[in-house]
Parts: sequence; structure tokens; C-alpha cells
Amino acid sequence: MRGVIREERTASESTMNVPLVFLDVDTQVDFMLRTGSLYVPGAEAIVPNLKKLMAYAQERRIPVLSSTDAHSADDPSFAQWPPHCVVGTPGQARIPETQLASATVIPNRVGAFTAPPEWSGQFVIEKQEYDVSTNVNFAAILASLGRRRFVVFGVATEYCVLSSALALRRRDLPVDLVTDAIKAITEEGGCKAIAEVTAASVRLVTTADVCALEAPATLR
Repeated sequence: MRGVIREERTASESTMNVPLVFLDVDTQVDFMLRTGSLYVPGAEAIVPNLKKLMAYAQERRIPVLSSTDAHSADDPSFAQWPPHCVVGTPGQARIPETQLASATVIPNRVGAFTAPPEWSGQFVIEKQEYDVSTNVNFAAILASLGRRRFVVFGVATEYCVLSSALALRRRDLPVDLVTDAIKAITEEGGCKAIAEVTAASVRLVTTADVCALEAPATLR
């Protein structure tokens, strides 16, 4: 038994030396602001922590992948949800706190991704489904990034955050979920999502954990 515990601890600690990448999930006007067409209740409460995370990424030159809904006006998903994040509308834009001055947009079409000479700054990954990995370039993005620990935050917890975190775990990538930088549409849905990601070995952390002076080593 002691040997098993030691092996598990060694495997966990080995992931601590993996470089970080942030996954900022759908922090767009239509979801984040009360005026948005698909507002996530209380989303504005996490904005200060979103701002801290983005600033930390800039300071440490940690790349930020920002998933972004990019719908056409007649998107089939509007049969389930109110129209939202239609390309070119104000609601599709990111809130100022999660929009860096210079960002590379990666549309959801074959061949739209070219590996950057250096992985730093913001990369906006357009999608039409919940899961960021449904962008057809996502496999190429992961290959270019190399082995990374994903730090995930954004909205909504039980939909796009959940789907994207689980997609990363299915690829056996280490994932941290920033619990004070996510927001669910319903409390019940958020609790179920947390249970599901925890069962998939996603670690729960806080903004303070992520932004600790010695990060990522303190994310234990």
C-alpha cells in the first residue's frame, strides 16, 4: 500500500513541472453582462478574478487560449438557446478584462491555424459547440503547445467549462479548474459539474493558488 501511495504522489508531483496554459472559456459580453442575450446570473462577480488571472498570464508570459462562441445568425443551436454571440455583434465581443491588446484569432475552419514562433499572448479559438476542442484546429494547437497543464476558468460551469475540461482530460492532459473564476447558470448544475470534473481527476484551485508567487509549484 505504501508503494502505491508513493507512486501516486510521484505521478502527481511530476505534473507540477509541466508549463501552464490558461483556458479562458467564453467570457463574452452576451454571457458576462446583464445586458447580454444569454447572461449567466452573477457572472459579473467573477470579473475581478478574471482580471487577476489575465494579468498574471501577461506578467509570466503564460499563453491564454480564449474559447469564443462565433455563431451565424441562423445557428441551429438557437432552437435551444436565445440567439447569442452572433459574429460581428457587440455581444460576441469579450469583456475588456479578458481581451488582451493583441490577440490571434483561430477560426473554426481547416487550415486556419499556424503555429506561432512563441506561445505567449492570447489566442481566440472560435467554436459553435460547447467544447473548445470542436474547433477543427484544436489537435494541431495541442501538438504545437506540447505537454501543458491547463488552468481553466470562465462560463458557464455546467456547459462550456465542463465540456472543455472533460475534453482535455480525455486527452490525458492535467487540468486545474479555478473555482472562484467560474459561474454556473444554476446552482444545481454547477454542483453536478464540479462533481463530474472532480471524478475525472480535475484539480480544484482558486485564483490565489494560481497567482501565488511560486506558481505553478504551489498548485498542489
